[in-house]
Amino acid sequence: MALEQPRKSSTMLLALLLLFGAAAVAVESGLVRCVRPELSMCYCGKTAYDRQDLYVVNCTDTSLSTAKSLEVFGNLPAEVEVFIFTGNYLTELPSNIFGTNSTIDKLRYLDMSNNSIKLIKGKSYHHVSAVERLVLNNNQIDLGELGYHHPRVFSNFNNLYELHLTNAFADTDTINITTNLYEVFLNSNLSNLVKLHLEHNKISIITEPRVFCRLPSMLDLHLSNNELTGINFNIECLSRLRFLDLENNKIQTLPEKQLSALDRVHHNNQSLAIDLSNNRFLCGCAIENIYSWLRTTRVNVRNNETIRCTIGEKNPLDPFAAYHTECPSPVRTTLVDSNHGGHKLVAVFVFCAVIAFLGAVVYVSRFGLKRLRSEFNTSSRKIHYTTIGRGEEQEIHV
Repeated sequence: MALEQPRKSSTMLLALLLLFGAAAVAVESGLVRCVRPELSMCYCGKTAYDRQDLYVVNCTDTSLSTAKSLEVFGNLPAEVEVFIFTGNYLTELPSNIFGTNSTIDKLRYLDMSNNSIKLIKGKSYHHVSAVERLVLNNNQIDLGELGYHHPRVFSNFNNLYELHLTNAFADTDTINITTNLYEVFLNSNLSNLVKLHLEHNKISIITEPRVFCRLPSMLDLHLSNNELTGINFNIECLSRLRFLDLENNKIQTLPEKQLSALDRVHHNNQSLAIDLSNNRFLCGCAIENIYSWLRTTRVNVRNNETIRCTIGEKNPLDPFAAYHTECPSPVRTTLVDSNHGGHKLVAVFVFCAVIAFLGAVVYVSRFGLKRLRSEFNTSSRKIHYTTIGRGEEQEIHV
């Protein structure tokens, strides 16, 4: 018994230190327990976020019930600019989750990742027109495979610049979601969206090639860690695209049509970059075509030195540059910018001028050339050659 008392005291002391330490961190970061009873499990206050000093409400890992969670959404302070609600359990977002008379018109960043969300109704996100970044990573959103398809889920985000949907969708037997995504984008006002993250979603075949064409301001499209076999979607409708991330997919070859489309996009905006690393390109003509394209394209191919090819699934990856096969030359449309086009026109003009000048010189001096030819014929008749008897004898002029 005498030994247990010091142990209890030490445990209590450690708990107090941890408590005071957590409080110190909260105070130092500017976040303290929220005053409103409905937000008692959350932290509120001004703090640094995204290199700005913003008012944050953080409800991470609060283990709130569905009813309590909805009370949190309906009682956010009017000054909130960042709302973090992650690591909880909220499978369904009802209509008007922020309330029917919401005043959170300053909310700019909304993070609802890792909440096991399955259903988002068409009117769930009302009163969020000021939101610029929406994060829904690591959820189980159903876009229609189970009969719940609400294509207007993002229709109220008029100022949305970033949409994060990494590992966001339900893991069903159907591993392609692009048709339903196209309907969502078609029925949502996402004309200002510049960044879209769709990593880790098992996207394989693009059944709707126009899936991204309703996003005219798109700059960065992240499709890494999926199961894509090529650029099987319309990329030329994204006239402002500056980065296409296709890292770690299942691309074995890129046909000439797809490579030419990349060149045309770059020709239009002069800034396109692409990441093709960690794909299993096939050795032979498939990789030779890509290698040939890499030597001539002006697209910025990031990490191109890490591109590998493989002969078979069980063979180790090898540097693609080590394989050179006699392959037919690809028929590629040459894209010339205005400066190079101007230089070629000047060169053609100079060449034509030189030819015309030489023609004029020959025409003017044709009589002199005739006299020179007659003199040359006269002198050549005076020259005779002997038969070469031995290979080492020299010519003898008589």
